Amino acid sequence: MTGIISYGAYVPMLRIDRSIIAHESGGGSMGGERSLASWDEDCLTMGVEAGLDCLAGFDPKEVDGLYFATVSSPFKQKSASSIIASALDLRKDVHTWDLGSSTRAGTSAVKAALDSVKAGSAEKVLVIAAEHRVGRPGSSFGQQAGLRTWSRSGSTTCASTEARTCSTCARARPI
Repeated sequence: MTGIISYGAYVPMLRIDRSIIAHESGGGSMGGERSLASWDEDCLTMGVEAGLDCLAGFDPKEVDGLYFATVSSPFKQKSASSIIASALDLRKDVHTWDLGSSTRAGTSAVKAALDSVKAGSAEKVLVIAAEHRVGRPGSSFGQQAGLRTWSRSGSTTCASTEARTCSTCARARPI
């Protein structure tokens, strides 16, 4: 039978109260808090962490394929999936595939992995979907996916995806 045999997840450790983002962007708060990627986290590093969690208890050398889905890859031409495969210590002959350009890339990757297993071209395929999306400063999107900057004053810029705390508010905190 073909199906999902394991899953893993990774959520950045830092949290920020949405009311802070709302105050700085001039909008209303959605309430609660959201995760905040640290300065050194992107879709690749978060994908590796989720992959490690998924592979716990499995031999990584048994993986025949790695499909990586994202719309926020740090590379335009370089293969992100091959970097992840190396970080996860998968076999050198593992089939890697980057999927992107659509927020449905993760769903497409799962379907493609299931089809590969059903067709017999692979026994185990690891699918990793990771995003590090950022919104425009002042947009409400920041409360959902993060902001590149969220200080309206112009004198101090807080890169929420690149710094642990903002010198203006110093309110990002680890969980």
